Amino acid sequence: MSATFAYPPPADGKPFRLNMGLRALELAAWLEGGVDLAEQIGERIELAATARDVVYQILPGYDDAIAELISRILENLKAFHSATYHVGAKTITHIESNISVTLSDGDALLNLASIIAEDLVILARDENEWKIVAGAVIFPSRWKLSEKIGKGMDAVHAPVPGYSTALAPYMTATFDKISADRQVWRKNWSLHSTQDLHQPTSIHEPADPKDYWWRTERQTLTRSESGDFMYFTIRNRAEPLAWIKSDIDSSKLFAETLASFAPETIEYKGLQRDHRAIIDYLRSES
Repeated sequence: MSATFAYPPPADGKPFRLNMGLRALELAAWLEGGVDLAEQIGERIELAATARDVVYQILPGYDDAIAELISRILENLKAFHSATYHVGAKTITHIESNISVTLSDGDALLNLASIIAEDLVILARDENEWKIVAGAVIFPSRWKLSEKIGKGMDAVHAPVPGYSTALAPYMTATFDKISADRQVWRKNWSLHSTQDLHQPTSIHEPADPKDYWWRTERQTLTRSESGDFMYFTIRNRAEPLAWIKSDIDSSKLFAETLASFAPETIEYKGLQRDHRAIIDYLRSES
């Protein structure tokens, strides 16, 4: 793996601020490959088989929305990812690992999510909010799909410090502005003491700051053609935090952002034990 972050830590030294940060997304960039793709897909296929009840949840009545999402992803793979994937009428074969998975059975959403890098979630507009109605989330970051299914965005994000004032008043209206031909994306990040991407519950292992992992989520939102549904994808990566030390100025500036965390944010991000040590490490010259 190249020692370059796909999405590097913030290096502006500004205090941490919760924000949506949506950006326009080109159709060709909806799905992402990368040097970690083959390894991730092997793990995703295994988890889809062994942890199905953890990673896969669907409510009845949304077959059409699921079918549209699958169709649009297949079209995108054929149009923009032919060098990485071969797409047939009923199968997708991942060239690098020669894996073929059928998409014709009742678990098509799970099967599809297991052979691409993105987790897949479907939201429905209901009772003046967007609710999770289906999902294949193979790499959750300290949350359980079974506890979120059927809930609206405010309930889903209730544990996030500052959400009720910074984002809740604007969430539904912002989602409503997204159209079928105007995809958007955003970044989310966290620091983990292990590189495990499958974390329905937190995994906290003793680790030196230099051995921490920079976890990123590249999230996209795409409106269905009918306008009644939203397709949410999550591309997860875990990269060594130590890569940031190749640029000591960026390292020190990121330390300033971490130092601005409020106590409740430190707790929410699971950094109670190592928060100060990570800041000191980032500020050091070595």
